[in-house]
Amino acid sequence: MVDVVAPGPVRPSDVPEGTAPAAGTAPTVVVTPPAEPIPQADPSATPGNALSGTATPGTVVEVLPPPPALTIQVRARTADRVGRLSTRLIELGFLNQEQWTETFDDTLEVAVRAFQLSEGLMQDGKVGEVTRQALDRTPKEAAKLMRGATASMRAFQTSVPDTVILVNLPSQTVSFIERGKLNFTMRAVVGRPSRQTPLLQDRVTSVTINPTWTVPPTVLVEDKLPVLRKKGNTGIKDAVVYLDGVEVVPESINWWQVTPERIRIVQKPGDDNALGRFRFNLTNGDGIFLHGTNDPRLFERDLRAASSGCVRLADARMVAETLLRPAKLDSAAIERQLDSGKTKTVSLPNAVPVRFVYWTSTVETDGTVRVHPGIYDDVPTSSAAPSAGQSPTAGTVSAPRRVEPKPVRPTPAAAPQPAPAPAQSSSTTTPARAADTRNGAEAVRTAM
Repeated sequence: MVDVVAPGPVRPSDVPEGTAPAAGTAPTVVVTPPAEPIPQADPSATPGNALSGTATPGTVVEVLPPPPALTIQVRARTADRVGRLSTRLIELGFLNQEQWTETFDDTLEVAVRAFQLSEGLMQDGKVGEVTRQALDRTPKEAAKLMRGATASMRAFQTSVPDTVILVNLPSQTVSFIERGKLNFTMRAVVGRPSRQTPLLQDRVTSVTINPTWTVPPTVLVEDKLPVLRKKGNTGIKDAVVYLDGVEVVPESINWWQVTPERIRIVQKPGDDNALGRFRFNLTNGDGIFLHGTNDPRLFERDLRAASSGCVRLADARMVAETLLRPAKLDSAAIERQLDSGKTKTVSLPNAVPVRFVYWTSTVETDGTVRVHPGIYDDVPTSSAAPSAGQSPTAGTVSAPRRVEPKPVRPTPAAAPQPAPAPAQSSSTTTPARAADTRNGAEAVRTAM
C-alpha cells in the first residue's frame, strides 16, 4: 500500500470506512478522519492580516496550525506484478502456496535470491532484466537454447586446441583452458547490441603493460567528436588530441570545421586509462582485443553487454600473469613494470588461441546446466571450424553481421604513435595434436 497525502478537504461520510478494493475493480480510497474536530481561526486574526496592519496594534494574535492532512491509502500498481512474481516462484518451487503475496516482503526477496543462485545470477534480490528473462523462460524455450548450444559445441570440439581462451558472449565470461584443463573463468564485459562483439577465431600474440588507448573510429565519430564540438574537450582524462598529426589544444580548435579522419585522440597510461593496465593484442582487422578496465563496477551486473566491441576482463592482472609466465615474466617483474608507468609490449613465445563463441547454454563442473540470455537480437553467425589440415590456431576471422558506424577514412600515417604497435607473429602455427584436441574438447564441456 502507498500513502498519499491529500491536503484538500474530504468528507468522511462520502467513503465507507475500511472499504478494501475488490478484485478486478478500481482502487478504493480509504479516508482516515482526524480524531478531533478541526478548530477554525478568526479570519481577521491570520498571520497575513497581522502583518498587513489590519489587526489592532499591540494585539497578540493566536496562530493556529493548519488542519492535519488526511491520509489516503491507494492499492499500489506494483501489487499485481508482485502477485505474478509470487505465482511464478511457487510454480518453480521457490515459494510454498501459502506464501503467495502481493507485497514484496523479506520472504519474497529470499525466494528471488534463491532463484538467482540457481540460475548463476547476481544474488541481489532484485528482479532486473536478466532475472526477469530467466523467470519468463519456459521449459520449451530453455530446451531450444540447450539444443542450439549443444550443436555448436559439437562442431567446436572437432577443432578446439589443447590450450585456448574461450569468450562466450551470452554468458559474458572468459575462460582459459590450459593443456586440456579448465584453469579459470571470469566475468567479462562484451559489446553492446549496437556494437556487437564479432565471433572470431584469433590468437593473443603479445601483452601490453601500461597501454595507451587510441580512440577507435566508431567511438570517435559517435561519442567523442560530438563532445569536442559541444564542450571543446574530449571528456577523457589525460588525453592528447592530434589534428593532422600535430598535437593541439582542444579548446583552441573549431571542431565543427574538422572532419573525423583528421583527428586522433590518445589517452596516456595509468589507472584512468580506458583499457586498464593490460591489453592483450590479437591479430584481427576489426580492432577487437581483450583488456582491463578503469571501471570495475560493470562486473557487478548480470547484463554486461556494454562495450564498443572489445572484451573487458574482470581480472586482467591474473590473465597477464598466466600468459606471461612462459615469457619468464613473473608477478614481481610485472609489478615493477606497472610501477614504472611506462608502456611495454611483451611478445608471447607461443601465441595463445582465442575463440569467440555464442553458447546460450553451458554445463558447470558440478553438472549444473546454465541457460544464458540472448544478448543480441541478431545472433552473430557461428565461426566456421577450420577445414581439414588447417591450423585451429590460425588467426582467421568469421564474418558475423555487425552494426557498422558511418564510414571513416583511416587516420593519416603521419599521426604519432605514442604506444608501440602490438607485435605481430609471423610464425606459422602447426595443427594441434589429436590428443590435445580431445583434452581441450573435454574441458569445453565444463567451461563457463
